Amino acid sequence: MLKEVSKDYITSTNPNASFNISTGSDSNYYQLKLPYQITYEFCSGVEESDYMNAITFSEDASFYARDSFYGHDRAFHDHPLHFHDYYEIMVVLSGTVTQRIENIDYKYPAGTCCLINRGIRHAENFDTEASILFVGLSTSMIGELFTVAEHSSFRSEKDFMNSGLYKFIISDLDNPDRKAYLDMIPVFHNSSGMEQLHKVTTEMLNTMMFPHFGSSYKMRSLLSELLYFISSNDNYHCTDVEMGMGNDQLLFSRIEHLMDARNGRISRAELEKALNYSGDYLNRIVNKYTGMCLYDYGMTFCLKKAAKDLATTRTPITSIAQNLQFSNRTHFYTLFEKQFHMTPKEYRIKMTK
Repeated sequence: MLKEVSKDYITSTNPNASFNISTGSDSNYYQLKLPYQITYEFCSGVEESDYMNAITFSEDASFYARDSFYGHDRAFHDHPLHFHDYYEIMVVLSGTVTQRIENIDYKYPAGTCCLINRGIRHAENFDTEASILFVGLSTSMIGELFTVAEHSSFRSEKDFMNSGLYKFIISDLDNPDRKAYLDMIPVFHNSSGMEQLHKVTTEMLNTMMFPHFGSSYKMRSLLSELLYFISSNDNYHCTDVEMGMGNDQLLFSRIEHLMDARNGRISRAELEKALNYSGDYLNRIVNKYTGMCLYDYGMTFCLKKAAKDLATTRTPITSIAQNLQFSNRTHFYTLFEKQFHMTPKEYRIKMTK
């Protein structure tokens, strides 16, 4: 059953069964009463006529709320940030959202994820028509999932224990007051990543909406699948962010990851799309930390890859230049000599002696 709280806000008549919420003047504290919960939020847009739906699922019950976009936006700006006693994974399925972390705003476009620990105060808002999945995992649920991996007979399953996500949570479990989170941006070369992400999250929602015998086991499998997917270096660049790292520094770290993944051969337009910031602003960030423009900074990654190939392979120099998208051999030689103070041939001889 639903009730109308105001002309803009409609909610379930029963309170949200997943949480105990303690309100304060500067923050709200959420305590998860169950091993895990799933919340799906969808915003139809950011105009006066648009709305935001939120559905929270747990093994005990579901909870629904609908608010106007303006009402949700007012709450984002007027209400205190919140923190919680569980780990929360935010998965942006479509559109773009702003996450306010300790009063600093960060942009998260479709495909990006964020793992918030128990010490971070935060809130989310919609920048466009968008959909988000939030996955809340209690420390007991984390322990259950991790114990299975640690004692698995599958050697490949134990590889998860080498991931940045696993190490982040393990080191964090004994430090509940630590203020840190994991920032995850998709790698470029995995063209099927979004499709895989939607597949596992859709399966989660379907399982929670239409449970049957075995669904509790299936959800644990799907939660493990999600953790594995977002922890894989094939799918995401993952940055461990300690509070104190500003927005500019985090954005530069994202640029650095993308440059490295593409050997510097990533256009300004591609960076704009991946990070949801203008090329001019990204250029200013790079200049702030390196003194270089985007193109020159990208070229350092390109030349680093050329140097590595010269030192570790027998690939002809002309082929190395072509593989790195140099159409002009002379241009490649000129840039390489400027960077390493020797020709590519001289560098190969020196490094392979």
